[in-house]
Amino acid sequence: MSTSKKILTAALVALTVATAGVASTGSAEAAPWHHRHHRHGGWGWGAGGLATGLIIGSAIASRPVYAEPVRRCTLVERVNRFGEVIGTRRVCTYE
Repeated sequence: MSTSKKILTAALVALTVATAGVASTGSAEAAPWHHRHHRHGGWGWGAGGLATGLIIGSAIASRPVYAEPVRRCTLVERVNRFGEVIGTRRVCTYE
């Protein structure tokens, strides 16, 4: 896993934890919903955090990941038609 992908994953986890913390903070009152509605609190922060998390998460997930090919080089013996080694040659492959 590349360093940038690790950083983005850690940022997404931190944002998710922060969103869950904000969404779960609220007062526990035994009153009907329509009596608490005039306070304008609780739901706005939770919905905003959820929307932010969804937007950032979808932006991270939609980025294409391009794996760079790995170049591996080895020395190969060169032989003549009689089977005698006449030198070496470097051969590289991309995996």
